[in-house]
Amino acid sequence: MFKKNMKEYKVTVEELTGEKTLCFEAESREDIFVIVEKLKQHPELGNDAAAFGLGLKLFTSVMMKQKSNPLFENLLPAFKDFMMELKGSGKRK
Repeated sequence: MFKKNMKEYKVTVEELTGEKTLCFEAESREDIFVIVEKLKQHPELGNDAAAFGLGLKLFTSVMMKQKSNPLFENLLPAFKDFMMELKGSGKRK
């Protein structure tokens, strides 16, 4: 299922009431834990760093796998700009 050089993850989300659970496998070339740790240092993210980092990485992975999908066609250029800004703003502060 997973490609060479890809890190494997099991993502689990549990509803606080315990009634529902979502669990799936994901892959990434980058270490998601390292990404989250870097984002924790970002001055504007604060307590949202883990949710933002995980969501962003999962979204990015799907988008890159499906980059020929018309759904992502208009988003790709703006997303590249967003990522450059995100990486640059963390270094400036």
